[in-house]
Amino acid sequence: MSSPLFNQMENALADLREQQERIREAQERAEKETTTVSSKDRSISATVDHRQRLTGLKFSGTRYRTMAPAELANKIVELVRQAQDEASQKSIATYSAMAPAGFGSALTEMVNGEFDLDKMFDEAVREADSTSDAADEGEGTDRGE
Repeated sequence: MSSPLFNQMENALADLREQQERIREAQERAEKETTTVSSKDRSISATVDHRQRLTGLKFSGTRYRTMAPAELANKIVELVRQAQDEASQKSIATYSAMAPAGFGSALTEMVNGEFDLDKMFDEAVREADSTSDAADEGEGTDRGE
């Protein structure tokens, strides 16, 4: 026979695992995302992946050939940064809808590709277990055991 607290913990754990799966699915979708930004005249475009890493640089037409080397370099840097910023915002938007309050640092880790989802959930389960154990000990103390 299980106690009400045990049932609550089981339900909370099931909810936690459902959320884990939703986050994992969002993470898989985000990993497939790319962001491309083009210059106003469309002569240069930069593409970055979900981790904001440059994956493509494309030159169209001949306008870029008439640019001074420093001007071309600055334009490339500007486009890459813009693409990185847009990719970061996309990732944050994907995850923020399901992120609990106070999740900022983990969300940043996720966007930067440094996030370990399994570790986070394992820690949450350990914390829940320790809270449950403390509650069980408290029940024993209240009954004079």
